[in-house]
Amino acid sequence: MKKLAISLAIFAVLGGTALFLLKGAFTAQAAPQDQASSAAAAPSSDVATMMQDHVLGKDTAPVTIIEFASLTCPHCAHFEKEVLPEVKKSLLDTGKAKLIMHEFPLDDIALKAAMMTRCLPADKYYDMIEVVFNNQSLWMKNKDPLAGLAQLGSLAGMNAEAFKACTQNHALETALLNGMQDAQKKYSISSTPTFVFNNGAEVISGVQPVAKFEEIVNKLTQGK
Repeated sequence: MKKLAISLAIFAVLGGTALFLLKGAFTAQAAPQDQASSAAAAPSSDVATMMQDHVLGKDTAPVTIIEFASLTCPHCAHFEKEVLPEVKKSLLDTGKAKLIMHEFPLDDIALKAAMMTRCLPADKYYDMIEVVFNNQSLWMKNKDPLAGLAQLGSLAGMNAEAFKACTQNHALETALLNGMQDAQKKYSISSTPTFVFNNGAEVISGVQPVAKFEEIVNKLTQGK
């Protein structure tokens, strides 16, 4: 996951609530553009493209970990901030495992947040997940949490019009809800975060220490 590159404390006022983006904004990928062209380039309109898996780690890793998370879940935010960096260092960067996040929205605002992240270009997806989780306690306490999400989206080039179009995309909403329903049926997911290893070979729920992830990955690759 690439580091976010601008200042460590961007200040915005949303409905009277001060929002500090503790991890900064997105690295520019190209020369500055005007707002209209930047916004037009940011979201995708193809739901199949938006719903493609985004992989953290090496594609050839022998163990696939699917994380089912809700963007309003405080335990998921804790995993993102405290445990994922260790999992990344120990397992993802070393090629032992790869991680794919699947949204499992537990409420309407989590669904809107998931829709926003899916509308962004693939190379900004995990950056936005990181920003949303790291600032979860701030934007969720905003008088209008949706406005807080829109402000976060603007950091990645999504203007108000694009944000509205994204979060009112019924086909995308249906795809996310269908994915959630499929996960419930296939893996009996009932809480977040839940981690599924190699298509259900192992399943753990809640925030677990990195040692637990290492234990399962070692078990699944023993003798290979």
